[in-house]
Amino acid sequence: MLPQIIVASVCVLLTLYGLLRRNRVFFNLGYFLFGLVVVTSEFSFFAKDPAPIHLATAFLWMIQISLALPNKLPYDGSKIAKSAAVKVYVCLSLINIFGVYIVQVSDVPDVAQYFHIILAVLPLVPIYLVLNDKIEITQE
Repeated sequence: MLPQIIVASVCVLLTLYGLLRRNRVFFNLGYFLFGLVVVTSEFSFFAKDPAPIHLATAFLWMIQISLALPNKLPYDGSKIAKSAAVKVYVCLSLINIFGVYIVQVSDVPDVAQYFHIILAVLPLVPIYLVLNDKIEITQE
């Protein structure tokens, strides 16, 4: 379990780095990699104990992986870009709020709960920045 905690820590730090640098690619990459950690963990839990909650949790974090798939598309400041960013970040936040609950009712170490709390709060910053036009607009 220790290697997964180290990798998860790196993912959270990568997300935090992306937030501080206002770099969407690094921010999303942290969520993407963290989702991969959760999915692989849940599939290994499912192999040991075929409870449906492990599959449900793995598929929920597959949604996070697909939402956070890093790309370098320019942010053009349009209403569609704003709307999509807000929706994606709200979903990332909600998925990780659910992660806090899952950690409490499962055999996962409690330290994972703190990772999910951090990853549930971090998307609130980009939501604020996007809604208040404080993100740099990229021209194509």
